[in-house]
Amino acid sequence: MNSKRSKTRRQTVQTNPTCPLCGGVEVTTSWTSFAFNYGSGESMAELTESIPTRLCVVCKFEYLDEEAERLKHDAVCRHLGVLTPTEIRRIRKEYNLTRAKFAQLTGFGEASLNRWENGLSIQTHAYDQYLRLLRNPSNIRELELKGSISGTPSQTAALPRGRFRALNLTDSLLKAQKSFQLCKVG
Repeated sequence: MNSKRSKTRRQTVQTNPTCPLCGGVEVTTSWTSFAFNYGSGESMAELTESIPTRLCVVCKFEYLDEEAERLKHDAVCRHLGVLTPTEIRRIRKEYNLTRAKFAQLTGFGEASLNRWENGLSIQTHAYDQYLRLLRNPSNIRELELKGSISGTPSQTAALPRGRFRALNLTDSLLKAQKSFQLCKVG
């Protein structure tokens, strides 16, 4: 990716960051307006975000850390018009739900939630719209009510009338299903 940095806005000395190259603890932080490209071809956009640039005073190694990457990811989310990882996590935590319980309630995959909340991937616009609806407590109550009414899935697979017929799932049919395997013929 092409990146350009402009003038430093402010500079501070922090003792928390540790240089990944030499292990030095005397690291300065400069907040820089950082321009980077997102996408490719005609849809490529140049985004700009203010990010912390770290400089080790000992070995003069300059680097971007996780905070800078998180801020760049947030800039991409804003560009795409979707919720940021922090906003997604806030929705779930607002209801005091673990990721597993939130996934069970909403039908999202737990692994997908993990990737969205940690900025490892960006949700589709359809999932983003669903997440936005979940900000409303009445929608969460509706999902909870639906879950308590339906309980466990029915033993009968009800299919629409027409060329399909419904099967009554018996114990013997379920047992046969578990042992079913595809095999190569001929």
